[in-house]
Amino acid sequence: MPDNLAWIADAWHSANLNAGDLYITCARGLGPQQPAQRMADREPVEIGSALTVQEASRMVDLTQIYCVGRIGQSGDWSFVVECGGSEGWSLDPAVSSGAEVLTFDPGPDDPPSFFRYLADGELQLHFESGFGYDPVGAQPDLLRPALEAAGVIPPEDSIDDLLGEDEELSPVEEKRQVLRAVGEYFGLSLPRQVIGSQRLPTVVTRTSPPSSW
Repeated sequence: MPDNLAWIADAWHSANLNAGDLYITCARGLGPQQPAQRMADREPVEIGSALTVQEASRMVDLTQIYCVGRIGQSGDWSFVVECGGSEGWSLDPAVSSGAEVLTFDPGPDDPPSFFRYLADGELQLHFESGFGYDPVGAQPDLLRPALEAAGVIPPEDSIDDLLGEDEELSPVEEKRQVLRAVGEYFGLSLPRQVIGSQRLPTVVTRTSPPSSW
């Protein structure tokens, strides 16, 4: 059974799993292979053996393979879980042509983590977790009501917001609430055991360094 999205925050902070092995991209309106094909920096894209997250991580050699994705589907959403040097932070909005794409980046090397929502070839929403709420995109207020209801951000123009007296969540709890709110809004839930422990088909998504390297 899928396990909503809040578990991802704990996995990012787990001592047993490298956060850099959990760059997650989800797509609605595309089959399981299509998001990986659109994300890949080369053609043709071949689907490889089913591997665990640890086995996929060991494929990354930083010479010919910089990022490996494991693909699957949960409900209406396809997902790609990448190990290595993902470029989710700068994913071309064109990957969402005719579809919706959500990116969850743990920010392991340059915190904080962030969330991006692309649809129909455009950036709809981008915000970071941990530096205050400063959303950008064509729909910057799309998730504001959901995040206010979850206690992640105060209501606009509230007295607590003006006085800075609102109670702050811990970084991990803030991520949990953000992920839970995002999942509920978009009707997205991902299976923790499948992603964390089981084997999924693989695809090499990057054969060259990300542009930030």
